[in-house]
Amino acid sequence: MTHYLKEYTRFNTIEEMDVAAKQHLMTHWDEMTKSDRQVLDVIRRYSVKYGAAHLKHGTIEEAIGKSNVTVRRAIRKLVNLGIIEKVHYIRPVMSGLGANIYIILPFDDQGKMIDRDHDDKPHEDEENKQLPVDEALLSKSLLKSKDLNYTSPTEWPKLSTSLFSRMKDLLVSTIGETKLARKFFGIHKAISGRMLKYEIYKDDHRVFEDLAYRALMITVMATKKKVVRNLPGYYKGVLDKLVDETYFKDIFMLFDKPVEGFYCP
Repeated sequence: MTHYLKEYTRFNTIEEMDVAAKQHLMTHWDEMTKSDRQVLDVIRRYSVKYGAAHLKHGTIEEAIGKSNVTVRRAIRKLVNLGIIEKVHYIRPVMSGLGANIYIILPFDDQGKMIDRDHDDKPHEDEENKQLPVDEALLSKSLLKSKDLNYTSPTEWPKLSTSLFSRMKDLLVSTIGETKLARKFFGIHKAISGRMLKYEIYKDDHRVFEDLAYRALMITVMATKKKVVRNLPGYYKGVLDKLVDETYFKDIFMLFDKPVEGFYCP
């Protein structure tokens, strides 16, 4: 029997869906918080069987360890950025709202999606089968089989070089030298090391490496527009800002008044 969620998928294969998710992630990295990226990853992982995910907010909250407010805000952000589509689901028997259906959208053809009258179609009110929630952000994605009916996960195609080698290659191709690579790498190790010692961040090595490489890209691009006298210092400032935005940007967003209002003399 054909599963109802297959009617919602925008892709022919899981591989196409994962490539689109990765493209969305890289394009909107600066606009997304860590929570946004975690919610996208949960939706992606629950979509690997049928190409769409039928999820309750509570399931996502449990998967990423965040509040309902954070999950709702992240979903709203992903919808506004054109990364996912949310379909409100009506339980045909109880005539009430069930778990929503979330669909990852194609990266380069979002404006040509054909609207479907999903809400009026009666389907069984169930969530996808529970999937492991301990895999790294957007890490286990590509399937051995490209058929949407199979869900044997494998890793994203891994880069063939280490972060340090990638840094050197980037410096050679942009500013024509590699002498500063070790300094940049040392700054990354110092900043990430301070956070990785805490239990909450101990599995985020890949996240910090991605931020380090992104900070280096921003740094070398800045040299094309202006004179940067202290490249390591500039790089540290960029990396500090990326780390802050990734982990701490939304820390005060749950409050209705300024932080100053919490001060009691």
